[in-house]
Amino acid sequence: MSKLLSEEILEKKWQEATIKRDIIFTKVFGENKKLTLELLQIILPKLKIEEIIDIIPEDREKENIVYRGVRFDVYVKDENGRMYDIEMQVVNHHDLGKRIAYYQNKLSSKALKPSQKFFEKNDTFVIFVCDFDYFQLGLPVYHTTMRLKEDLNKIVDTGEHNVILNSKANDFSSVSPEVKAFLEYVRENKVSNEFTKDLDREVKKIKSSTEVRDSFMTWEEKLAEERYYAGKEAEEKGMEKGMEKGMEKGKREMVVNAIKNQKKLGNSRQDIINSVADFLSIDKEEVAKYYDEEMLVK
Repeated sequence: MSKLLSEEILEKKWQEATIKRDIIFTKVFGENKKLTLELLQIILPKLKIEEIIDIIPEDREKENIVYRGVRFDVYVKDENGRMYDIEMQVVNHHDLGKRIAYYQNKLSSKALKPSQKFFEKNDTFVIFVCDFDYFQLGLPVYHTTMRLKEDLNKIVDTGEHNVILNSKANDFSSVSPEVKAFLEYVRENKVSNEFTKDLDREVKKIKSSTEVRDSFMTWEEKLAEERYYAGKEAEEKGMEKGMEKGMEKGKREMVVNAIKNQKKLGNSRQDIINSVADFLSIDKEEVAKYYDEEMLVK
């Protein structure tokens, strides 16, 4: 099969790629502890994070990032054992809550060792950097928590924290200038402070890598191929469904016409059913259904 995307199209996609592209986002924060630490300090200043002990890009265990189902998350652990999952979300699939639950489950499985008590479980943080406003409130940052349904003032301490950043915010008065600068960089590639300057420098460095470029292009071609076959499969299913409907319609017309002809002869319902079923070699129950539906219409 020939390539679905030309080299020119793939090259254009690569040239236009920004930090919003998951492969670049993961490369930036999955391989640069300094920038990742700064990002966490900007998003979660109250935690006073001083050091990152471990940082794991999700695709590290893959021999090549071009695999079906590969995810581009960055797992991070700080000096206090707290764990973070950071991910870029560009497309709104309208399932953010369930995605958060899924990622929290993955983090929790790592945050509590078999020998530990539940109260010893390290806190976990899921951080989604979204290029859309999922909650439609215009705010730059959203936090979710578990509350008691019978008394919303009571919070259930699960040790699980979720932060959703919104690059499409229209009011940044509730966040720091650093958060605003980061989200503006995500949204429009705007460099406005030292952090975004360092970020932009790292993105350009990554984009100068032939290896990353080739992986990106292969990944895009892989996605195009999967979309192509998914579309073909849907089209074929649609055609099959249409053919089934057409055959069913034709069969119904044939049976109904036979019923009408028998009806003109003055035959009883049961005689008509028996006669049509024998003549067309179909079940009497099916003929009875068509007979009753036809009489109901009448």
